[in-house]
Amino acid sequence: MVTCEELECVICCYEYSRTGRVPRLLHCNHTFCAPCLKKLCRHHGNLYTVSCPLCRWVTCVEANLSLCGALWVDTYIWDRIIEHNREHDLLEKLETKQAQLIQSTLPCSRRTGFMSGLQRLFSCVPLHQHVESC
Repeated sequence: MVTCEELECVICCYEYSRTGRVPRLLHCNHTFCAPCLKKLCRHHGNLYTVSCPLCRWVTCVEANLSLCGALWVDTYIWDRIIEHNREHDLLEKLETKQAQLIQSTLPCSRRTGFMSGLQRLFSCVPLHQHVESC
């Protein structure tokens, strides 16, 4: 199972995505999201340079390419973005099914009052335990 830290940009702390926050590799093999790299990028004549915030290695790419077009996607993270989203969706479905199961086992006339009482009683108790917490 992949951890949340592996799926977050260490600069902005947002999760990587396959659209807006694509994980891009610098030449030093550190990964950051595309928007953060654009903010770190400096234009020097016909070169774009990015100094890695972790190791200070300077990555240079030709200015005739966009920065994101010149940097590789971190495929290790890219492949795990979908897996992480599937796990999250499955947990949400499980929670919904558990709530539906509890509600369907109650007599019709007592559901509303009883359920609100149960919700108040168990509002601080999680319905499931995560193997790894994020």
